[in-house]
Amino acid sequence: MSHNPAGWPPHLKGAVTAALLVSCWLFASPLLNAVFILFTLHVFSLFLRDTCGLQRARLILLGIGGPIGVLLAFWKQGLQFTPYLAVIAINLSMAYVFGHNLLRGRPSVLLQFVTSAHLGPSPSAEFIAYLRQQCGVWLGIGLFSAGLALLALVAPPLRSLASIVLVTLLVAQALWFVISHEIARIRFSRTETWQRSLSLILRRDTWEKLDF
Repeated sequence: MSHNPAGWPPHLKGAVTAALLVSCWLFASPLLNAVFILFTLHVFSLFLRDTCGLQRARLILLGIGGPIGVLLAFWKQGLQFTPYLAVIAINLSMAYVFGHNLLRGRPSVLLQFVTSAHLGPSPSAEFIAYLRQQCGVWLGIGLFSAGLALLALVAPPLRSLASIVLVTLLVAQALWFVISHEIARIRFSRTETWQRSLSLILRRDTWEKLDF
């Protein structure tokens, strides 16, 4: 049986983590809110450090954001950190992935994904422009969803409406993921499929090929 560096079997660590997150979701408690905050900041900081190359992100998020978050969990119990803090982190991550190179005028992450991971036909200028547009769409969705989740976190009267919009956006993103591939296939005669893209996204070695 393989163990992680801490000595826990991987499946046991996953089960404990899942049980902890479910408890944070089901039971209203300042302590569980604090645990959820620290867990979310931990995962988010690892993504920023290991995937995006932001080496000081972990120190800032856990060293500064962690104590502030724990303080707010006990001091401002009307704030709903679970699950909205995670929604904010996920969408800010998405906005960074799609927007960082786009805003700096560098090759978009989608262009890198097509050429380095899919290894499909050489992209035309029109298709490159289309990929930049798609990065802009995902950047906008990420920022809007993160802002909406922040609103839900701090404003109880708007929480129900914000949650409905967030779920609707999640479904829309899944649909657009498929539709955008079909547009590329029809307009630009591309061979990439959404099934293949999803498979590549889930592989760690794919992310190592991308420069954010």
